Formats: sequence, C-alpha cells, structure tokens
Amino acid sequence: MTVSIPLRRSPLHEMHVRAGAKFIDFGGWELPVQYTSIMDEHQATRQAAGIFDISHMGQVIIEGPGAFEFIQKLMTGDLQRTLDKGLGVYGHMCLPTGGVIDDIFVYGLKESKRYFMVVNGATHEKDIAWLRKNVTSGVTISDLEGRAGFAIQGPKALEIIEETIAGIAELPKFAFQQIRGGAPNDTFWGCRTGYTGEEGAEFFGPVRTILTLWKQLMENGHVLGLKPCGLGARDTLRLEVGYPLYGHELTEERTSLEANLEWAIKWQKGDFIGRAALENQKKGGLKEQLLAYELTDRGVPRQGTKIYKDGQFGGLTTSGTFSPSLQKGIGLAYAPLSWNNAGTILEVDVHNKRVPAKVVALPFYKKQKGTLS
Repeated sequence: MTVSIPLRRSPLHEMHVRAGAKFIDFGGWELPVQYTSIMDEHQATRQAAGIFDISHMGQVIIEGPGAFEFIQKLMTGDLQRTLDKGLGVYGHMCLPTGGVIDDIFVYGLKESKRYFMVVNGATHEKDIAWLRKNVTSGVTISDLEGRAGFAIQGPKALEIIEETIAGIAELPKFAFQQIRGGAPNDTFWGCRTGYTGEEGAEFFGPVRTILTLWKQLMENGHVLGLKPCGLGARDTLRLEVGYPLYGHELTEERTSLEANLEWAIKWQKGDFIGRAALENQKKGGLKEQLLAYELTDRGVPRQGTKIYKDGQFGGLTTSGTFSPSLQKGIGLAYAPLSWNNAGTILEVDVHNKRVPAKVVALPFYKKQKGTLS
C-alpha cells in the first residue's frame, strides 16, 4: 500500500485561493499554475508586470569567519564579485564528477560575514545535506523556516516597487539589500534579480512582511497592469530567454559545460568541488551539449520530445513550449555537439509527426529597443 504524502503549501496559499488560482503539484508543493490563463499572465509580465509566489524556494543563511572560503569551494561562481561590486552571484554546486547538484544565487554582506543563499525548492533538502556534509570550522548554516518570498517582474515593475518600498528599485541589476533583521530568520532581503528576462526584484522574508508587501504592491500596481502569475507563465517566460530549470536542463548527470553554461564557471577564482572533472571534460571535448531550437511549422514540443537530424535520432527535449511572444514552438534539447550551430535544420517528433525546426542562438526572445525595461 502506498502512502500519499500531503503536498506542502505556500504561506500565501489562502491568498491565491481567494484570487481564483488553479493549483498543481510542483516538486511536492501545491502551487498556483495560473489565475486567468498562462497566455494572459505571460503577456502581462512582458507588457506591464507580474508577481509570482516563490515561497517554495529554500532560504539559507551562511555566516562566520570561514563562510567566504566555504561558499567559494562549493560553487562555480566567484563570490568575490559580491564583495567587490555588491552584486548577487549565480553559480552551480557540483559533485566531484562535475554533475550539478543545484543552481543557486548567493548574496553577501562583507561587514557581517553573512551570506544569503537561495536554492531550488525541489532540491532544498539535498542542498542542505550537501552544505552540512562539507561544512568547515568557523561556519554556521541556518536553514530558514517559516519564510516566504515573491518576485515582481516586468517593464513597469520598478515603477511599482518605487511607489511601495524605498531603496530597491534604485539598485543596479543583480544588486541586493538586507533591509532589516538581525537574527537569521528575521532577515528581510530585496534582490534585483529574476527569472523572466525582465526588470524587477525578488523579496524574501518573514511571512507577515512578505504578505503585507505583496498586498501593497498589488494595490499600487493594479492601475499599471500588475497581475498575479502562476508557474505556467513563469515557465514560458524563463524558456523564452533560455534560463535553465533544475531537473530539466540541469541534473546531477549533466555538467555546466554540457548545459552550455560555461559562463557560470569562473575559472580564475581558484579551486572548487567538481573543477578537476570540468577541466578534464573541457580538455577532452564535449560529445553532447544543450541546444536551442524553434519550430518552423506548427506544433508544440514538450519535455521528452525526440529530435532528429537527417533522419538520425539525436536526443530528447528537456523543456519545450509554445512561445506567446514569438507565436511558435520552442525547445531546449541535449544533442551531439556538432548539431549546435545556428541554422542547423532539425526535425522534432510532435505527436508522432516530424515537424521541421532549426537551431537558434539564445535567447529566443529579445526585448525590442525602446521598451521601458
């Protein structure tokens, strides 16, 4: 007999219910997939602003005199960038084999030797176990509980933020601010990052603080077109700009190099777990790499969709969708390295029909000059 495990719910769940959200199981969480429609919420974010619940993402405080060296050893990104420029750092935590445990963002405060790490919800427990397995002396890891978070994104997002909370909209992109809170679980962070390709910010903090700010932003932003958005639009938005999703493009079986994300590896930073394997892979040459394709005929690719070249099977689609902005099917897939050249003609198996496609350079969607964002 199988025992069903109840889905976890966001602290903002009841607010989503009142807003008419439809829910799905996302990595063990019952989260909104849409409120009105994926298309409507996608276009709202591209043209005005959307607000997304990201309370399922893990929030971790790492602090102490050894925190900087500890995090540097664990990730491909260079934490020194945080200290020098006051910016958040994106990177991958890797196994010794080079496979990716998770992709993370780290924000740090030099003066207090405190760093705030955001991890994926589906890998949260695994990530914490990895951190604690590798922890060194002089480092304290606080896995924050009872917290919430959201992202507000779009060409009008900064205008709405500026009317609601001081200091965040004026920060440069990828910058951050610890707004208040001394104890780890009381900290409230505003971060100028996102997952849509648009301007905006993410906020992480105690539930009451996050809930209040969400309501204030919705009230101030309604007249400018701000809408609550679900996971459906979040996925189409991130795929249009080529951002990876853990469990799809990034896995423990694939490396950052295979995922075509070498820019996330800062070779000059020194040693980190997985570096030797990545250096060997780069020296020996890749056999497969993630490529981007768009259909040149009607069809919608999905995860697992097969791709072909000259009748030869090459690999499986990791993420696929219909792009609301481009009005065509788009996808990412692992395939032979020799296929990854813009203009290469492919065939994609959609509902047992070979649909023509071509390899393109990322991002699929590029903002037009003259837009507000």
